[in-house]
Amino acid sequence: MVSFGRLLAPQERVALSASTFSTFFLPAFVSYFAMGVLVQRKRTAIIRVALLPVTLLCAYRAGSSLDLSFGIPNYRFLNHGLVLAIFTLSMRSTAWAFAKKPYKRIALQPNKTFHSDTLQSGSTSNQLTNVDDTPLFTAIWNAWDLSVNLRGIGWDWAEGLRIPKSSCGTKSTSEFLLSTLTKLLFYTLAFDATSGAARDFSPETFGSVEGGTIFDASLPPLSRYTRSTIITILSGWTAYFVIELVYQIHTIEFVLLFRQAPSQWPPLFDAPWLSTSLTGFWGHRWHQLFRECFISVGARPFSYLLGRTGGVMGAFLISGALHYLGLKAMERGGHPVVVFGFFIMQAIGLMLEGMWKRYTGLRVDGFLGLLWTWLWVVLWANFMVDAWARVGLVGSKFLPDNYRPTVLLVHFLKHYLNLLLDSPR
Repeated sequence: MVSFGRLLAPQERVALSASTFSTFFLPAFVSYFAMGVLVQRKRTAIIRVALLPVTLLCAYRAGSSLDLSFGIPNYRFLNHGLVLAIFTLSMRSTAWAFAKKPYKRIALQPNKTFHSDTLQSGSTSNQLTNVDDTPLFTAIWNAWDLSVNLRGIGWDWAEGLRIPKSSCGTKSTSEFLLSTLTKLLFYTLAFDATSGAARDFSPETFGSVEGGTIFDASLPPLSRYTRSTIITILSGWTAYFVIELVYQIHTIEFVLLFRQAPSQWPPLFDAPWLSTSLTGFWGHRWHQLFRECFISVGARPFSYLLGRTGGVMGAFLISGALHYLGLKAMERGGHPVVVFGFFIMQAIGLMLEGMWKRYTGLRVDGFLGLLWTWLWVVLWANFMVDAWARVGLVGSKFLPDNYRPTVLLVHFLKHYLNLLLDSPR
């Protein structure tokens, strides 16, 4: 008898092809897209709830079946990215299934300059499309934007989202694209430099796809944890740079090819290194791509059961699930205790800040707040990065050594310098 598990997905991942794409990924995307259409329409709540199990089943099959690495160990990080995307699809579909009112597009002013204030529905600078119910054709067109618009820029459900300061609204499209391309080149070089520096600490262990721990037991404790902290900080910068890198690529893609306005692509981060509290770091300075998901699927249901404390813990538990399943896709184990532990400790840190404010009347802020924030984040991030290292994520090489951006840059500078030295004077 065929087991139910084998009906859901094959026992081993299968390489991406036209056939496997149409069999596994396409049903997940089509059902997700259908949810994006329905959430804009009135009187669709029952249909959305009924469609949700189908969407989640299709998402599970896609995330657990496809192999974007084609069996090449050095490209397992692509499966990591696939599962992150599929889990995000699942979270958003769940949020849409239980949305209390239809989502509506906001008419963004082309020359609007974004600032760090929270977005407010129906503000003078953002006007809702004046329709009672979004027509079906319009909803289908809007769903293309909704399916990739994680922060809700230009939608009414993004109320309360804090947007980092930006001058993109004052630039022409060509100036904006040139600025974005410059950022893309910088983030590409920075990402390659920090990831390479982290791998160079131990190329044979965690610096390779075989993986290994960042805690060197042969070193005395002070040297061991100083070394692991440096690796952790380098890996944290690597994560920041790769997220920015991908965001700049999508910015150019959607502005250039799909004619979106630069105002639809405000900055992703708000200088997280300047955070003077964990509340500020996680609340708005770190990217807010999953804000809707974590609130709708984690914070809101947990807050119904356990109040505000439960809401904070619920948001971080869902974040832990996202990161755990991504690591598990590397096929080296997901280290759930470590991954969930990191996010639980971040939630506890936010609760401690709340207790501090209640008992002292003062917010965590200033230089001491900055010191507290980075000590708390980096302390627990040591164990999180160790989990990354053990599954081979830190050791993943995104390009062959000879074609790494920093290597190419060094070769170019050497060649240019040789030309200058050999030229007649």
